[in-house]
Amino acid sequence: MSQLPAVFKIQEARFASIDANISTESKTYIEHVRGIPGHKWEITLISTMLTADELRSAFGWACGLKGRFTAFTAVIPRYSNTKGVGAGSPVVRTATSQGATAIPLQGFSGAISGQLLAGDFVKFGNHSKVYIVTADANSNVSGQLTLNIHPQLMQAVPVSTPLVIRNVPFLLRKVRDAQEFKVDGRDGCIAKLELDCREAL
Repeated sequence: MSQLPAVFKIQEARFASIDANISTESKTYIEHVRGIPGHKWEITLISTMLTADELRSAFGWACGLKGRFTAFTAVIPRYSNTKGVGAGSPVVRTATSQGATAIPLQGFSGAISGQLLAGDFVKFGNHSKVYIVTADANSNVSGQLTLNIHPQLMQAVPVSTPLVIRNVPFLLRKVRDAQEFKVDGRDGCIAKLELDCREAL
């Protein structure tokens, strides 16, 4: 597994949340939608302006992924850290089965409002899937709370599984085997590199 190199400084990230549904439409145009327990993130990473040497280095790394073959991790500025207080070292309080969307946690620092906020990205220590918080969560005096997430748990989480809320790593894979870059000689061969990725599950 690779890691996004330091030379690829992220200036912009575009997120898409992809849920799995099956839709059919009757002859009277009534639509029937059935949900399937599947989800992935599609993320486009766009670098800051790179010098010619930086571009060569970043492009060389991207080519080394062999298209879709190699997954890599990326910590995305701003989005990989909670906007909530996030005080403490949270862990799973009660073993929770695959398919759950409400996860009991403990290990936060006392009674604090806004420990985690809707829109925060989190990850459980026993698998790579990244989840999004769907409602603000406040901890009680014992440092406990119940966290609502999307999508449903892709894998069961045992008691004491850590919850990652800082520097949350996304495990990604390129969408296409091709990798391109464009250099405009008018600006001194400074260019950006763009990676179209999807979550590697």
